[in-house]
Amino acid sequence: MTVTTFWLSLGILSLVFLVMLLIFYTLYRREIKVKTESTAKVLGEVVAFDSQNQLLISLPVVEYQVEGERYQKTFTYTYFRETSSNSGQANVFDRTYVLGAGKNLDLRMIFPIGSPMTVFYNPSKPQIGFVERYAGLVGFYKIGMILTV
Repeated sequence: MTVTTFWLSLGILSLVFLVMLLIFYTLYRREIKVKTESTAKVLGEVVAFDSQNQLLISLPVVEYQVEGERYQKTFTYTYFRETSSNSGQANVFDRTYVLGAGKNLDLRMIFPIGSPMTVFYNPSKPQIGFVERYAGLVGFYKIGMILTV
């Protein structure tokens, strides 16, 4: 391998890592913005269930109203973890949903249609927010940034 090829390869590799770092940083900033700027809260109502996730778990869809305008947000989890043990999940508001051989959370029973849930939203952009507690991927994006540096 010649010296020119080495430096060219190193430059391309550095550029790839720089682009990855910028992507992770942009996603990280977006998540932090959602978390920190969602300062207003309103009581919403469960209107449906969304099963479009990796394990087909029915997540409540909450409708809320801000200044006469209606919005919808889904109660989410940061990630889903499968386990072969009989242990079940104790707290429905954990950021991780544990799916195991034991008793799994039935969100349709815990949050039936019509039940109230708190929605935190950005007062200047009410469509941006989260239901009950923040469950974003800030930690994942931090690790991604550290690994690309």
